[in-house]
Amino acid sequence: MTYTSFLVSEFLLLWRRKQDVINALLFFVIVVTLFPLGVSSSAEFLAPAAGGIIWCAAVLAIMMAVEGMFKEDFRDGSLEQWVVSGLSLPILVLLKVVAQWLVVIVPLLAMMPILSEMLYLSDASFWVLIMTFLLGTPSLFLIGVIGAALTVSLRQGAMLVMLLILPFYLPVIIFSTLAIQAADAGLPYSGQLALLLAMSLLSLILSPFMAAIAIKASAG
Repeated sequence: MTYTSFLVSEFLLLWRRKQDVINALLFFVIVVTLFPLGVSSSAEFLAPAAGGIIWCAAVLAIMMAVEGMFKEDFRDGSLEQWVVSGLSLPILVLLKVVAQWLVVIVPLLAMMPILSEMLYLSDASFWVLIMTFLLGTPSLFLIGVIGAALTVSLRQGAMLVMLLILPFYLPVIIFSTLAIQAADAGLPYSGQLALLLAMSLLSLILSPFMAAIAIKASAG
């Protein structure tokens, strides 16, 4: 097995299990659309809250996607094969995260124009929203993979994953929404974007190794 063949197999696996990804995407759309229906449909309410609404919905959808990231691999013995394959386990974890990120985030980005219009998000804030997604969501997946690896052997690990990773998601949500609000008010937002990038880079350095340690413990 090579890294390239592993990445291809991950995309094929996600295609076979596409219902999990579709469920997360549908959940995202439902949460966003319920706000205008259930709270208020006025532009005065939705426009200032649009960034926070979209980001909270995205975080919940991402948590749904990452919770079972290793479940199937644990059941069919693939995790043991990863450990003895001779390939770098942190790199395998990173490749799995990349595949999951692309499959989930690309459709979310494709839906953004429609949802942003529905929430009366301004054009300036829309592009900042896209930038916060590109800079902030990698850290959400990288943090989430640690929780998924720690709870992979548990039958009902979904709630535990949420409890473990949600506190680490809060800074991403806060700085993302602050950047969108700053753009809407015509204020500088580069500082918030830089912090999002820093969090993603820090997660990129630490997360694969921490998740690999948890996988070795579970596979052993």
